[in-house]
Amino acid sequence: MSNRLPDPFARLEERPLSVPKGEANGATDLIAATFRDAPVPALLVEVGAPEGVVCRAPNRAFCRLVGFGEEEVWGQPLDELIEDASRLVTALEGGSAEERFEGHCRHGRGGRIRVVVEAAPLDLPGQERLAILQLHEMTEAEDAQRALRESENRMQEVVDNVTALIYIKRRDGRYLLINRHFEEMFGVSREDTPNCSDYDFFPPAIAAVYAANDRRVLTTGKPMECEEPWTHGRTWLSLKFPLFDDEGAPYAVGGISTDITDRSRAEAAIRHAKEEAERGNRAKSEFLSRMSHELRTPLNAIIGFGQLLEMEDLPPSANESVERIVTAGRHLLTLINEVLDISRIEAGAQPTAVEPVHACEPLAEALDLITPLARERKVSIVRDFHGGLFEFVLADPHRLKQVLLNVVTNAVKYNRPGGTVRAAFVKSGDDRLRFVIMDTGLGIEPENLEKVFLPFERLGADRTNREGTGLGLALSRGLVEAMGGTIGIERSAPGEGTTFFVELPLTERRDLAATDLLRGSSADVEGLTIGGPVTVAYIEDNLSNLELVERLFERVGNVTLIPAMQGQLGIELAARHRPHLVLLDLHLPDLDGDEVLRRLQGDERTKHIPVIVLSADATSARIDELKEHGAAGYLTKPIDVHEFLAAVRQTLARTA
Repeated sequence: MSNRLPDPFARLEERPLSVPKGEANGATDLIAATFRDAPVPALLVEVGAPEGVVCRAPNRAFCRLVGFGEEEVWGQPLDELIEDASRLVTALEGGSAEERFEGHCRHGRGGRIRVVVEAAPLDLPGQERLAILQLHEMTEAEDAQRALRESENRMQEVVDNVTALIYIKRRDGRYLLINRHFEEMFGVSREDTPNCSDYDFFPPAIAAVYAANDRRVLTTGKPMECEEPWTHGRTWLSLKFPLFDDEGAPYAVGGISTDITDRSRAEAAIRHAKEEAERGNRAKSEFLSRMSHELRTPLNAIIGFGQLLEMEDLPPSANESVERIVTAGRHLLTLINEVLDISRIEAGAQPTAVEPVHACEPLAEALDLITPLARERKVSIVRDFHGGLFEFVLADPHRLKQVLLNVVTNAVKYNRPGGTVRAAFVKSGDDRLRFVIMDTGLGIEPENLEKVFLPFERLGADRTNREGTGLGLALSRGLVEAMGGTIGIERSAPGEGTTFFVELPLTERRDLAATDLLRGSSADVEGLTIGGPVTVAYIEDNLSNLELVERLFERVGNVTLIPAMQGQLGIELAARHRPHLVLLDLHLPDLDGDEVLRRLQGDERTKHIPVIVLSADATSARIDELKEHGAAGYLTKPIDVHEFLAAVRQTLARTA
């Protein structure tokens, strides 16, 4: 084996050297000895052998590194000694001038070591094609440096593929780092940026804004998010943050800036649209309030005087005419109320006071109210309350009663003579209860099931003698959804009837006797009397409304009415006569009703006199506002005789 090592150098004498020809063998020996004893692990390999790239002559440092003897290395294919060497082998076979790669080398005592391999071809005349390899074992420090380089490369790849500007600037404003998006947007190279600041890329006014924000981050040592201007009216959303050195002092500012111009414009458009919608809603509310007043004022006279005429002893034909007038007036009033309610729901202003409500009570009240109509139309009502006897739902009791009354009224109106309406309860899961209303009426075609919940959709009923506005179910859906429930049709078929349901969330139960749950709920007005004698001041500018209340009090008796058609006159009369009660309209020629109420309450002579507002303004916000300002009651026009007298009687009883 000792004769093999010099063989690759045997014919060096054929090369032109700076030594005499006779001394060539001595030079060859010197070179061989130098290679053999060099401190750097080295290996000669033959390229193009039948076995591929084959190991030929390792030096002593190489043998010490890999733990193999010279004879064990000689003749081995390179890719068996050094793992992952296929790329190196391909490069050497292709004649590459030099190659460097990191891999693993087998060790004679087992296992493997991480090495860096550097290869370069040798050109020795008359010899096989040779290459020399140098190996260097990688230390932990080198591993860490390598991992750091890889981490930096990966981070740079991430930064370069983000479609936002990413940058780092020194305290003096000079750039330390920019990403590829920055280069492409501003046509600069990252090699040039260390000598550049914002004033090299942007107009001075804009650069000054960026520099001021950078200084704020460096001064406070805290990150900040801000909108920054750009050219052509565009805007950046910039996140800027400090970078700290080992001593905790900020040495640079990092930033990520995103173009939000389109988003800002979209947000501005949304804000504008919202403002326009709010203005439209306010205009609609004002219009509805005004229309409510304008429509209710004449209706007050029509329905009020009609009710007075019903109390007179008139011929049958006249009674029938009066009944038609009152019925038509109330129908128009219902339409006005439902339009207002739907408008409130659409505007999100429909008030609902959700509380635990016993399931049977509102349904029993609704059935009590519809019983006369059912009797008139020969429709039987069957109550099956067993499923709801001890159940409570979360609902607004008044609104729930309104919804159920709408549903059972339709069940009676659209039933056949001799038909049946059945009301029952069914549990829907563990936390919801269904009110189920079944009828034996006309039924609904499948394609029309959803139409029944559309406003003014009556499905041909407007061509029959059935009264209605087409708003009841549309209003009911809005009310039920506002209470957290659902309303719908469980089943329906033409000629077989329809089953509606109202589903609401259950809540905890209360202790209540079953006899209390099923008792009647009809309110009994105790006759048209007030007691007395009493004095009432009525501040109202509409003569027909004054005459209506005057005629009504005349029929009741024991009431002295003091009329005033102006607000200031009404205040003076109330201070002079000290009436038991003041009735107040809100729309007066000289003062608003709000101001009249404020002055009455601010005068020692009148502040204890209760005030009932009589107004055509039926909006809930207005009602709540006047009650908060001290009104003892609020009745909307047109007035209901029994409701009006009951309110007067109750108010006088509280102050007696």
